[in-house]
Amino acid sequence: MHRCPPRPFLLSSAFLSLVACSATGGGGGNPRLQQAATRPLPALEDAIWVWDSQAQGPVGLATLLDRLAAMDVVFVGETHLDDTTHRVEAAVLEGLLARKGSKVVLSLEMFERDVQPVLDEYLAGRIDESAFLASARPWGNYRTDYRPLIETAKLHGIPVVAANAPTSVRRRVSSGGRAALDALVPEERRLLPAEILPAEAAYWERVDRATRGHMGFASQSEEQRLYSGQNLWDNSMGDACAEALAAHPGSTVVHVVGGFHVMYRDGTVTQLARRAPGARVAVVEVMTTSGPQAARPERDAERADYLVYATELARSLSAGAYAVSVPAELRYTIDVPPSANDGERAPLLVWLPDGDERASDVRAFLRAALGDEVALVVVEPPYPERADDLAAGGRWAQAGEFRADQTRVQRGLEQIVEYVTRRLPVEAERLVVAGRGLGATSVLWSALYTEWLAARFVAFAPRGARALQLEGLPDQAPATRALQILVAPGEEQAMGWIPADYQTLGTPAELGVLAADVPLSRQIEQALRAALELGAHVPRDEEDELFVLERDLPRARQWAEVHARRLESQSRGARVLTREELRGEEDPARIHHLRIGEEWPLAAFAEGQGLPLASGDFGGTTVLVVPAGAEAAEREAWLELERAKALKKRSPFAGLRVALEGGTPSLAQVLDELHQAGARSVLVVPAVFCAAPAEMRALQDSIDERKYRNAFELEWLPGLGAELCCATSDD
Repeated sequence: MHRCPPRPFLLSSAFLSLVACSATGGGGGNPRLQQAATRPLPALEDAIWVWDSQAQGPVGLATLLDRLAAMDVVFVGETHLDDTTHRVEAAVLEGLLARKGSKVVLSLEMFERDVQPVLDEYLAGRIDESAFLASARPWGNYRTDYRPLIETAKLHGIPVVAANAPTSVRRRVSSGGRAALDALVPEERRLLPAEILPAEAAYWERVDRATRGHMGFASQSEEQRLYSGQNLWDNSMGDACAEALAAHPGSTVVHVVGGFHVMYRDGTVTQLARRAPGARVAVVEVMTTSGPQAARPERDAERADYLVYATELARSLSAGAYAVSVPAELRYTIDVPPSANDGERAPLLVWLPDGDERASDVRAFLRAALGDEVALVVVEPPYPERADDLAAGGRWAQAGEFRADQTRVQRGLEQIVEYVTRRLPVEAERLVVAGRGLGATSVLWSALYTEWLAARFVAFAPRGARALQLEGLPDQAPATRALQILVAPGEEQAMGWIPADYQTLGTPAELGVLAADVPLSRQIEQALRAALELGAHVPRDEEDELFVLERDLPRARQWAEVHARRLESQSRGARVLTREELRGEEDPARIHHLRIGEEWPLAAFAEGQGLPLASGDFGGTTVLVVPAGAEAAEREAWLELERAKALKKRSPFAGLRVALEGGTPSLAQVLDELHQAGARSVLVVPAVFCAAPAEMRALQDSIDERKYRNAFELEWLPGLGAELCCATSDD
């Protein structure tokens, strides 16, 4: 009853020493005070509240560990992505090792039975981690959430059980029932329990409630339920735990699993009890809450023997973004160089976009400009807002809430950096927090008030920074190492108060002026490379390729810069310019006109590539608007893409419609049809490289947007250039 997270990023094992300290009380001095002085992370005992359901009272973590050490099997039910939950799991494993020595076995839902040999090879030190990860099919959040458990087991030399049924086998049996089970070859049949036992009726009632009928369990026959993937899951894990118990007498088997599988001592717990009826079993359910004050043991006592209420502080990768818990989520993406590891950590850049920038576009540019030399975090503004050209942007603070909102952003940045530097192979000593425009103003706030971010801060052309003057200076200097402010020519005098404020606090701060004759993107790259202590970018003497903008729009230039920089990463020179900048002497073979139909022929879209997808959990519809000046053949080519359902070749949940500006069907007609069909998510995109704000507003004015406001999510994107130039493989 879970969805496996996406593929992983690499992380460090520095977390292990922190867990060992908090779980066993090791370390010099007072570890809680030491931790509080260095990280915005509460001690584990302060982030959880434990309830003994049988005794109907709270217990401390040490008492819980003492009681678990007397058990044969301990089920730890988890929320897969919650950071505090994974700290609890690490503390349970470390605590049992401290109490029982090597008489502990770790069992994991997160690995399937057919990878047991490669898991054993890694634990024995016969293969390295990269070989292990390449063959073991780890979950997408393995590096942040489960690697600490594996590394602890490896360090202490205890067995680890890959407990889950292999997906390929499970799917075949689930769809084919008993006949498919009997048809398995012996090697496959051994990957499932010798006998598949049914689940209790109460369990299926709970499954039906949880899925609300979406997965069809309610309509299944008893035999279908017996061989369903859900039941095979529980049978496999219960059987694996029973086998581990028999193979390691006197040991405590700790099975980490999604909470649904073990709550109410059902599912996997029932399957174990049928195979090892005399086993002493404890179920620990880790439940995420906003804090101990939200604990409801009187409501939850029947769910498990021990309830651990865990404060939500951070979430690992989900839907392409990480999050830390503030009053509202502050979403971000992170890219870690593949070469980064425990021994060679990457410097970290945290970027805050301007209000009219799409976070995905900025991410693509910075990745192209900085390559694999730096770990990159791009934070999304918490208040979504449309830019002048209707693209998705956002604000960091609302009117009248500047102080509160900026404080929340500051604390969110602290939690992001805390999480990333603890979980991933990045170098906290080479940390840069930077941003442009409205994002730069949030950078300035954080640089002024942070008590934890020992970072270099860089603010490019800050907007709205005057509001900082209404705030008092802190009594103590912030943790900021240095601040650089870069402003447009002519603004240096008006902005002089900014570095003066920081210098008053003893923070090194300097004000620089952006060059008027150098592209801003190049200046951003140069300043970031200097702050991150990277080598300077050395441009090629000659440009191999010239990318010509049809119109010099800021967003079109940003997209084109990504296109050019990606080409440069292949050791080919590239430059973006306008038609007016062409001298007429250039080799025509080097010139690329960034227009649909030239650089990107319409035939290139036949498989859906280059066409943006609408957002939405279950897909959406992209509406391409062909401009009024298009030739008849071009219009027909776009309509043929719709008839061929080109986007479904890229995603089975995506739809494509084509509207003709000044023709039929119009945008209004297409949207009306989608409204009547019950569409949930619609993205409107003109079929050009990049449209101007006035053109986007004209499109918006051609419809009655209020009509669809309560029907579906309507988004706008000013052209195909974002997908053609900025899309990444993991977007």
